[in-house]
Amino acid sequence: MTEDKPQSPMKEFLDKFFDLCRDYQEKIPPKKIAEVLRDYADRLDE
Repeated sequence: MTEDKPQSPMKEFLDKFFDLCRDYQEKIPPKKIAEVLRDYADRLDE
């Protein structure tokens, strides 16, 4: 038997984030998603 290790918060975040992107890229062009992410990163840098 193997014990399931709890996921790290970063791994859990990335899994959920990529699932969300995958779901929405059928409705929103990937380039637009990337643009939004760049804008968000710029806001974090301020």
